[in-house]
Amino acid sequence: MAYSNSEQVFMDVLGRLPAEEEWKEIRSLLGILQRAGFSVDDPSNAPHVTLFAWGWARSTPRADVLAAVKAAVMELGTAGTPSTDLTPVLSAVQDLQIAAARTVTVKVDEGVVSEAVARALREPISLASMAILGVVIAVAFFVGTWWGNRQLTPTVQMQQQMIQKLTAPDHASRSGK
Repeated sequence: MAYSNSEQVFMDVLGRLPAEEEWKEIRSLLGILQRAGFSVDDPSNAPHVTLFAWGWARSTPRADVLAAVKAAVMELGTAGTPSTDLTPVLSAVQDLQIAAARTVTVKVDEGVVSEAVARALREPISLASMAILGVVIAVAFFVGTWWGNRQLTPTVQMQQQMIQKLTAPDHASRSGK
């Protein structure tokens, strides 16, 4: 069975699947929220639904829950009209400009810097040694391949000559007579 977002919120707050009587109360509360102007399944209203679910799950009296619904509706009604007073924003920007214009003195601990540099150099050195080791392994592989090929070449040539002698046409005609 698929549950709506708001029903899922109630189940999450309870930590279990509600009983049938609890479902009736939950649906009643969700109906009250919808009549109050909430879109209970809208994800942006999930914090409000969670608040009501938490209050309901903790046995908060119904009157308190309804008062919280009414307060949230009032909050939503006033939140829709943005304020056009920009003086707080301008004063904050001016404070930031003043703070950015100040000179800052910094004391550096040379011991910490030298330790950080040494630590930073250890990693690239170990990476470089790993790269060198990889190159050495690759060179050893190719040298070994070349040396093995050099040693096998005379043997392979002798075997090819023997195969050519055995399959030569004049030798085949002698064996056929």
